[in-house]
Amino acid sequence: MTLVEVVIALAIAGVTMAGIVSGYVYCTNLSVKDSLFMAANARAMEQIEEVHSAKWDTSSYPVVDQLVSSNFPDQSVTLNKSGTISTNPIYATIKTTISNISSTPPMLRRIRVDCIWQFKGVETITNSVETCRAPDQ
Repeated sequence: MTLVEVVIALAIAGVTMAGIVSGYVYCTNLSVKDSLFMAANARAMEQIEEVHSAKWDTSSYPVVDQLVSSNFPDQSVTLNKSGTISTNPIYATIKTTISNISSTPPMLRRIRVDCIWQFKGVETITNSVETCRAPDQ
């Protein structure tokens, strides 16, 4: 074997190892991002359930209407999984928007929850969940 062959073999091995390591790092980052995405989606669904449980009864006297945006202010939540030790928690802001779709029977309201968070301080991601609701549900 000549010195040229050894150098070329080391270069090929180095490029191969660099590809394997960078692929591992990419997959690890993608896995962390996916787990945060799922946690943000779960937080948005929790808020949808909380908003959906608000009382909106048009058949009672006086009419009870707790399904208004002012009853659900913006919240700051942590997305990191429980039970893990992390030096930098990931925070998200949950915004709830409630708007009328129709004001005549059948009355409907649109409920939209946005969970806004940042991945590694660079990429802003918004998970949105939306549903409709009628009174007396």
